[in-house]
Amino acid sequence: MAESLSSLAQTVNEVYDAFPRRCESFRWVIDNTHDTLCFNCGRREQCWQQEHAATLEGMNALRLPLEQNGSLQTTDLPGQLSRCIHPAALCAAASRSFALYRSRKEAHVHAEAMRTALTEQYSAMADALGVLSEQLGRPGTPEPYRSGRVAAFFASLGSPPLECTVSLDDLGRTRAAVSLPRTRFSGPELAALAQETGRICRRAFDPPQVLSCKGMTTLLFCEKPALRAVFGFAGAAAKGSISGDAVQQFCSPTAAQMILCDGMGTGRPAAVDGNLAAELTARLLKAGFTAELAARLVNVALALKSDEESGATLDLISVDLYTGTARLFKAGAAPGFLVHGGRARAVGDASLPIGILGGVNGQSRVVHLAAGDYAVLVSDGLLVDGTGWVLQQLELSAASAAPPDQLARTLVETARARAARTGRPDDITAAVLRLEDGGH
Repeated sequence: MAESLSSLAQTVNEVYDAFPRRCESFRWVIDNTHDTLCFNCGRREQCWQQEHAATLEGMNALRLPLEQNGSLQTTDLPGQLSRCIHPAALCAAASRSFALYRSRKEAHVHAEAMRTALTEQYSAMADALGVLSEQLGRPGTPEPYRSGRVAAFFASLGSPPLECTVSLDDLGRTRAAVSLPRTRFSGPELAALAQETGRICRRAFDPPQVLSCKGMTTLLFCEKPALRAVFGFAGAAAKGSISGDAVQQFCSPTAAQMILCDGMGTGRPAAVDGNLAAELTARLLKAGFTAELAARLVNVALALKSDEESGATLDLISVDLYTGTARLFKAGAAPGFLVHGGRARAVGDASLPIGILGGVNGQSRVVHLAAGDYAVLVSDGLLVDGTGWVLQQLELSAASAAPPDQLARTLVETARARAARTGRPDDITAAVLRLEDGGH
């Protein structure tokens, strides 16, 4: 399916590129005016053959008044066309031709945007399915002995499993999947099942994810991660109470995710773009998309949202809670900050926001974090005085193990005071993630 979607995107592009191009230059306006008016004129041979260069120069001179006013008056005709015996008809014909040229050009731009959106979605979905295919092709190393013991445990509860599999993934993490006839479980029951299944497998399990479909319930047990994420954020609008910055912070079964999107401008329009980008990115990450694929689909959504230009920065970090591996992705976002071993540093280079181009000009980076480290994402309004003071504040806060909420408030309040002195107000947001020991 991935290959089919990728091939479909390529075919759409090839067919689109093969279409004949019309109305791509002002010369089409001249040719259409000639065909609809001059072709049947008695002076056609004199104007278009004997004095062709002067006539063509005069017709090209019509471009400026047409682009400025959208139509022509006889007073707009240049000297080269003063010999025309039908000046009013010439103005009307040229105006109609230019209106048709402009409408077709706008239609071409719209078709280009739609084609780009269509093929971007096909390509992104093809890549996502390719990733899923790779994951399904590596189901992990089965553990028959533990699978049998877990199956026996559920059978002893009066619910013999339809299927039970315990396996080790590539990183040595234990996972268990138990499929039962459709059953309802309460929160305490799931916690108790996780504790006993973990005892059998000699691992600490989180309460399982419950999937129900067609008379069957599947319990998915995942090993507790070595790290725990604690989130905090604070923000202040440039004016009023509506900020164009949007934050999403959550944990998937294996990773901590933090997203900050800054809509272009300030106020309600910026808030719409920022929240749309952040919410859609969060949904795609929860569904298993990578940051790069999510950015491509969000880029399409912003491009098609309205006829007006829409755009937002995309800044996200995904931290594997088992290994501490952090993946950063930035598209137009302000520099972020990492505090590792008590030392703070800025990360990120200049790039374009999403929603304003057919593709995404983003940057990815991989770093390693440990318990006690911080990751901080900020909007550009917080950096009105540069990054120096932010680095100092982060190291001071890390030395005292400041809670993420407190650190975010300190950064935003300090930035507001600095912005007030410079007279350059902007939306200010700080999102903070602190890693702690998982406790097992």
